[in-house]
Amino acid sequence: MQTKTFLGIVTVFAALMLAFPNYAHIFYPSNDNKEVVIVNASDIQTVTFDVKGMTCNGCASHVENDVNKLPGIVKVDAIYEEATAKVEFDQTKVSLAQIEEAINGTGYKVVGKK
Repeated sequence: MQTKTFLGIVTVFAALMLAFPNYAHIFYPSNDNKEVVIVNASDIQTVTFDVKGMTCNGCASHVENDVNKLPGIVKVDAIYEEATAKVEFDQTKVSLAQIEEAINGTGYKVVGKK
């Protein structure tokens, strides 16, 4: 196991894993083409979730991608530097608990909301 080939494979693998934040967006496609029908503007609510564990843009994209799968989501903006996910949603179609469950389902943890 201590051959030059094995060392080369391990080195390439380590380099790919270290560079993951730079290419993670490939695995989380954009949801910009999502169609949202708003019946009543007063039903739209914006909540900022404090999310523990995000360390890169890939983490933020993972949160945005999973929350966008829920019905009634208008916009999601996760920022790993601030450890927040700002979610704009139709409260008649999705609840705060469902959004929190989706965020927690990514492996990161909601520690508060505003």
